[in-house]
Amino acid sequence: MPTRRPAPTTERSAPSRAVVKKSTPVGRACALVLPVASGQALELSYWDLWFVLVADADFEGSWDRFVEYLRLPKNQGGFSRLAERKLSHLRELERRLRHADVAISAIVAQVDQRPVELRRARHQVLTREPREEEWSDAMRYTPRQRRYAYALRGFWPGFPVSPASSAERLATQVHTRRWFSENQSFGLARKLDTFLEEVASVLQQDQYAQAQAMLRAFLTVVVELMEVADDSFGCLGDSFRDGFAKYLALPRDATGIDATVFFHDLLTLLIWEDYGLTYDQTDGYFAGLTPHEGALCIAYVQQQMEELRGDDLDYQYEEALTLLGQIVAEQNRFERFEELARHMGTRHWKRIVVLADRAVKKRKRPLAVAVFEAALSPGTHEGFLRRKYEQLKKGKWSPDPRH
Repeated sequence: MPTRRPAPTTERSAPSRAVVKKSTPVGRACALVLPVASGQALELSYWDLWFVLVADADFEGSWDRFVEYLRLPKNQGGFSRLAERKLSHLRELERRLRHADVAISAIVAQVDQRPVELRRARHQVLTREPREEEWSDAMRYTPRQRRYAYALRGFWPGFPVSPASSAERLATQVHTRRWFSENQSFGLARKLDTFLEEVASVLQQDQYAQAQAMLRAFLTVVVELMEVADDSFGCLGDSFRDGFAKYLALPRDATGIDATVFFHDLLTLLIWEDYGLTYDQTDGYFAGLTPHEGALCIAYVQQQMEELRGDDLDYQYEEALTLLGQIVAEQNRFERFEELARHMGTRHWKRIVVLADRAVKKRKRPLAVAVFEAALSPGTHEGFLRRKYEQLKKGKWSPDPRH
């Protein structure tokens, strides 16, 4: 075992001098206040400085290259919540610097550039997993968290009757544990079904706005319940689908809800509901909308796609793209089919089949062929889609993947 060499007698007899080791800065703490041309000083944390140092030293000052590096594990199927939090901080920092018109080089010129500081920055940003109390606000409140919360409750203030009080009441009845086993899910489903019976009673009194609020609250509470319950038997999902069908069937004119509020809320929920609870539940729904309502839905989903891509939320982006394809198909917007198919590629098969099947049913077989030709490219489901393409060209068509 190594031992410390004894100090000479003269050194031992001399007065001792305390050596104070410099502690590692706390990432959230303020590290630098930088004057900017706008007049309002820019306050930068240690996290900010560490990200700037790494961007300058390892990515030639390019935020895009830095983003690409952080997203790399994601492209390989292993994107972690840690990488997502760091990416969120990077994006937020980039926006602040762009708004203040401050270049990376201007910050680097103000900070300690010794090798030890760069090593610390790389360790903090690229390697270390910070404790929760060390997270910056951008790490704590990621775009995923903000958008998910908004999808569940964000549009409620625009409802004629807010679903908030119904949600609170129902949540109090069912959220009695931190985790529910599969056997306990039956009891939860009975409580949910009792709530839906209450909604039916409200509808019998023609209180459509109140029923709408209760059903919308029901949808959110069940989605949240799925996070803490084992629904292996599917009874919670069955309750949700029953409530969702009733929600879609409500006469919107009778509820008094603004069309923009209703559709924006519905589409956002469809993009973010991630338990398969709405799967196939809206098939044919958008065919019943007016052209104006269809255009409203298409414009909103396209806007969401742009925002989701900007927030690096690839999974939700793909969900929105699939939803857009469904709306375009059911609204018979044939001029959009090829463009969408090209954008979709072969990452998923069903949405391509939906477009092609719609074209075939509307006696536009050449368009169906064009959909496949636009989509076919290297991808996960290329082989299957090529088989369906060849089937279509031979005059034998079925949207059923088993045939």
